[in-house]
Amino acid sequence: MPIPSLSEKDLEAYRNDLSNPEKSTGELFIKLNGLYQHFASNEQLLADFEYVSALNSLESSYASKKEHFNKEIAELKRQFKQLDNRIVAAEQKLRHGIPEDLLVMDKIIAEQESIVEDQEKLNNAETNIVEQVRKIDIEHGMALQKLEQQQNNREIPFKGKFSAFNEQIKNAEKGITLKVRGFSLLAIIGIPLIIDLFFGITGFPAFSKSTNNIIFNHYLFLISLILIELFLADKIRNRISRMLSVTYLKDLLNKLDDLLTENKRQLAKVESEHRISLAEFVKKNEDA
Repeated sequence: MPIPSLSEKDLEAYRNDLSNPEKSTGELFIKLNGLYQHFASNEQLLADFEYVSALNSLESSYASKKEHFNKEIAELKRQFKQLDNRIVAAEQKLRHGIPEDLLVMDKIIAEQESIVEDQEKLNNAETNIVEQVRKIDIEHGMALQKLEQQQNNREIPFKGKFSAFNEQIKNAEKGITLKVRGFSLLAIIGIPLIIDLFFGITGFPAFSKSTNNIIFNHYLFLISLILIELFLADKIRNRISRMLSVTYLKDLLNKLDDLLTENKRQLAKVESEHRISLAEFVKKNEDA
């Protein structure tokens, strides 16, 4: 089953997901990757539409030229037929011998010369038409070959581009995960450290007594660290992860929005240039 194309509604739904704190970053990355896969269908549609439209234009132009020359060939055949009739008529006049009347003989000679001249013209015209037909056949074949090559050249980077994007998403997610670990560690350790320093500096009696035991000197730090790890660590990690991820994902979403806009512009351009309906093209593909 083909992957459905990307739509504006899909982008809007994803924007809402980015604003929803209940959506995990992992889920957001997976969904964005899915959106780009949907957009690959849009790009494939554009490529197919451009190819079929260009092919139809080539075939239409070729058929029009062939029709033109077919009419000329039909006209030549008609003229050759008339010439054959003139030859037969001239031969019949000489069937009973050379006429004695010089005027009649001059007319017969003039007719024969005219027949030869017209036959030469028709032969030249036929040669020219055959050459023209051969030329448009060659040009059409070369145009088809060029179109196929363009399609093949487009397919290779097209597939590679989306494979590279999938890899980029995976690497970005890994990179953000590493950053989250680092920033979370700083926050989880930093908050108890600040608390410990604050109460130590302010000189609260219960927290400012010094002993030779480092654990008892900083037991507030240890208690705060344990409490944060138990009750706040996951929230801190999720908050940092979301802050870093959403910024990155919003940037990719905006790029995807621009790509979708350009895709639609190109589709409209093909429709205008080749005078073919995208809706009809899609319907034919669905019915096929």
